[in-house]
Amino acid sequence: MTLSFKGHGSEGQTEATGLPRDLTRLVASAIDSASSELRRLNLEIWNNPEVRFKEERACKLLSEWFEAQGWTVKTGVYGIATAFEARFSVAPGERTVCYNAEYDALPELGHACGHNLIATSTIASAVGASAAMKELQIPGTVVVMGTPAEETGGGKYIMANHGAWKDCSVVLMTHAMPDFSTPRIVTKASWKFRAKFYGKAAHAAAAPWDGKNACDAIVMAYNGLGLLRQQIQKTESIQSVILEAGKAPNIIPDYAEGNFSLRAFDSPALERLRTRVIPIFEGAAAATGCTVELFWDALYEDVVTNLTLADRYTKYMINDLGLKRENILDPLDQSSKGNQNGSSDFGNCSYIQPGIQALFSINATDMPHTPSFQKAAGTDYAHEEALRAGKANALIGLDVLLDEEFYKQVKSEWVEAMKERGRAVEE
Repeated sequence: MTLSFKGHGSEGQTEATGLPRDLTRLVASAIDSASSELRRLNLEIWNNPEVRFKEERACKLLSEWFEAQGWTVKTGVYGIATAFEARFSVAPGERTVCYNAEYDALPELGHACGHNLIATSTIASAVGASAAMKELQIPGTVVVMGTPAEETGGGKYIMANHGAWKDCSVVLMTHAMPDFSTPRIVTKASWKFRAKFYGKAAHAAAAPWDGKNACDAIVMAYNGLGLLRQQIQKTESIQSVILEAGKAPNIIPDYAEGNFSLRAFDSPALERLRTRVIPIFEGAAAATGCTVELFWDALYEDVVTNLTLADRYTKYMINDLGLKRENILDPLDQSSKGNQNGSSDFGNCSYIQPGIQALFSINATDMPHTPSFQKAAGTDYAHEEALRAGKANALIGLDVLLDEEFYKQVKSEWVEAMKERGRAVEE
């Protein structure tokens, strides 16, 4: 459904984008007017870091704030006590735009990944989009999804398994970076697991034949992974650490365990790698007479960036929000800056619905997960850049609600991307 903006003082559409300039200004003005309040929320989270699954204070802060704004809020949703969902609508509509908020911190380092800024940017998007919806009675729904435990907890993996994002049309969010901006992040699919080998204890000198050596089993698996590394792709990696493999040299160890991590270019490649890794552990157990259990943690899927959304985000940033063209990478740029060897559980969202996780510069002197990035994440400059990114996401969210043809392009691109990855989705 496309609304006409006649009668609202429209000055025409922004160059190469879909929304009239008066609407883009309305959104930007609403966010700017809320800046002081959003700064308060930003600093409240930054000054009170909470690690994964323990974000009680941040969850309460944000959920109560949305309730005070008249949103319908639920907490403890989708399998996590510190998750929340806030919904806003002025009229029923066909499409729902979701903005993800993160607010978990790192142990010892606090908000050294800038999740306080993700929350701030998402609230800004919510403020801008809802202001336009109220002003113009735009049909549809805006959702803010409070997503805990991105840092190694796989919060979105858990929430997705409990049904989150299924009724959304797109999912949007941001992330701060030290010195560059881009609407397209390239991450790897990642899956961590713990292996536990069970053997049989025996005296290592008097009766070793009575034992089943769990230490040998985990060492054999460790070495097997090392040999496998010779035959994996350059975009794949395997990391290993042995946590326990016995207590005394004169006792055959009856227990050993280790942590292991797999990464690959995308989720299908990760699954292929996983099918090569599992037999190594099974073989090590069989060779030593032990048994083995593998405990798989949260799957972090690769982020599938929707280029239709990314291109529109870039144009708003340049044409309407004052970012110089040279300060944002083109969505098709394949330089190493946009290609992150790390992983984000936003990837799981991007396999459920079309979306982007745009990156914005905060002029930090080091990468995320460092003390200097933590300091930069609390600055006024970082706050302003979070708001700018939030404005762009608010605008493309409104495009999704207002422009049926635009959304058809978004959806069509995503369906093709899922087909390429072997995922069956509704068209």
